[in-house]
Order: sequence, then structure tokens, then C-alpha cells
Amino acid sequence: MLPIIDRYILWEVSKSFLAITFMLLLILVGSGYMRFLSEAAAGNVGNDVILKLVGVEALRVMGAIIPPAFFLSILFTLGQMYRHSEMSALAAGGIGILRIFRALFLAALPITLLVLWLSLDLRPWANSVNDKLFTKKDTQSEFNSAVAGRFNESSRGDLVFYVEGISKDRTRLKRVFVQNRQHGELGLILSEEGYQYIDEKTGEQFVVLKEGRRYEGIPGSNNYTIGEFEEYGVRLNLEPKEQTRTRVRSLPTSTLLGSTDPEYRAELEYRVMLPVAVLIFTFISVPLSQSSPRDGMYGRLVLAILFYLLFVNLMALSGAWMVSGATPLWLGRWWVHPLMLALAGLVMLTRSPRVSRLISRAFK
Repeated sequence: MLPIIDRYILWEVSKSFLAITFMLLLILVGSGYMRFLSEAAAGNVGNDVILKLVGVEALRVMGAIIPPAFFLSILFTLGQMYRHSEMSALAAGGIGILRIFRALFLAALPITLLVLWLSLDLRPWANSVNDKLFTKKDTQSEFNSAVAGRFNESSRGDLVFYVEGISKDRTRLKRVFVQNRQHGELGLILSEEGYQYIDEKTGEQFVVLKEGRRYEGIPGSNNYTIGEFEEYGVRLNLEPKEQTRTRVRSLPTSTLLGSTDPEYRAELEYRVMLPVAVLIFTFISVPLSQSSPRDGMYGRLVLAILFYLLFVNLMALSGAWMVSGATPLWLGRWWVHPLMLALAGLVMLTRSPRVSRLISRAFK
């Protein structure tokens, strides 16, 4: 059974951590949802996969938002305790800073293991699912992602069609315009209505147009052929594109292990840096949260946010340097964590009363 002080700190940190995590997740998933809606409006992704993309997006960002959420929750909790003189009361009762560290690291260890699993296993899987959902359109009918009331172009650019209206089940069309090429000649098709048809034997997908006209010829010449038809089939599904190279971010961690490719090494180290960041920022948060009861807590939170933004930018910079060869493979991206510890130590040093007096005397 944990002592009551440890349970109190763990409970307060846990409440703040869950609230901050939920808010960050809501913000990131909400922005991702708006991005998916714009992609669907542009015809780059089908409307039927938007909810799947939102769920995958939540899994993708979980590993990245937990470290800053835990960092902010510690700062918020300890800042409140300093402001309400609870830390002074604990110090008077013989509870030192090492005891506070012990309680926080009891919470940090399971959080670290959770982020380790999310970063090494779940995030690559979610990235691969996300990539498959976005590229699924290349091997499906162009009609499945068509948008009514605008011109839709096939992925290869050799077919353009306009549909004034599409039924909810996306099987019936109203007022259709199609431009395609057959045997080097440009063809224009106008029809009042149509429907989608799938050949059961070959699996090919067609749009069958009814009661329309087809104009065929070579642009720039007067030699055109005009034909009328009762039904006319236009094949919409194209041959799938060649298999694209899997992104490094979507590769399983087992594939990255032991590789000497700088890009692979950079991705592997990024996945490990996230759980390590939980421990690093837990260590930083305790001295960073120290304040007097008269001090406001929001200044500490702003400083913490600036610290984490600097950490995120240094992580991106370290990855770019590692891939480009600016930093050796033995150094990799690990220099970021010691640098953050050094910066935090420098900030704490400048905030100490003795150093503050020396600085004030130096500038008099």
C-alpha cells in the first residue's frame, strides 16, 4: 500500500493528465477530421472512409501527445501545490524533494511503457492503415470518390466526367458529361441519366449511360462523328498503379532494427525518443514547477510549453541532420535529451536567489 502522500500526488497528477490528454486529442483529431473533409471534397479520398481515418488518426497521435500531456499535468499539479502552500507544509513535515520525485516516477514508469508500445508497435500500424486508406482510391473505381456538381478527373488524366446529381447509394446518376479517349480520338458523351454496373466475371466497373449522344473526332478538325445510343458503357476502374514504396514511418520496428540506413535509423531513434522524453520531462518538471505562493502558475506553464516546443523542433532538426549526414550515426538524435537537461539546469540556476543577486549586481 502506497503512503498517503504518494497516493495524493498520483491522484492529482492522474486527473490533470487525463483532462489534458483528452483536450489535446480532441484538438488534433478535430483538425484531422477537417483535413479529411477537405480531401473528400477534393475527391482524394472516399466519403465512406472518413470515420475510419479519424479513428486511425487518434491512434497515430496518441504516442506523440502523451509525453507533453504528462509533463503539463505534473507542472499544473505541483504549481497548484506550491501556490496553496502544500509543498511548504510537506517540507515542514519532512517530505523532501526526493519523495516527490519518487511519487512522480511511480506514475511515469507505466506511462513510459504505454508510450513505448504506442510508438514502437501501434503507431507504425496506424500509419500503414492510413496510407492504405488514402491509396485505396487508386485501385478502386474513380466513380466511388466522384463529387456531384464538379468536374472529376481520373488518376491518369485520360477521363473527365461531370455528374449533376448522384443518389445516396451512389448507383444512379443524373445529367452526365464524359470526356475520354479511344484509339487516339477524343470522345464526348452527354446523357440524361446512368447507373453503375459491375461485371461479375471480370470485376470491372462501368457507368452505363442511357438515352444520350456521343461526339467523337480529332480536336482542331471538322471531321466529327455524332452517334445516338440507348445505352452506352464507360469503364471507370483503371488498372492499379505500380506498388509504391512503403513509407519509413509505416514500417514495423522489427524491420528498422539493425539497419544502417540513416533514414531507418532516424525513424527508429524517433520512436524510442518519445518514451524516453516522458522520463526526461518528469525529471525537469519538478525543479521547473518551483515557485512561491505569490507567483502565478501560468508563467510556469508558458515556460513549459516553450520548452516542449523547443524539444519538438530539435527532434525534427536532429532527424533532418541525421538523414542528410550532418551528424554521424553514432551520435544520431540522442544529443537532444542531454541538451534539454542542460537547458533546464541553466534555467534553474538563473532562478536561484544567489545567482539572481549576482546577475543583478553585474548589471548595476
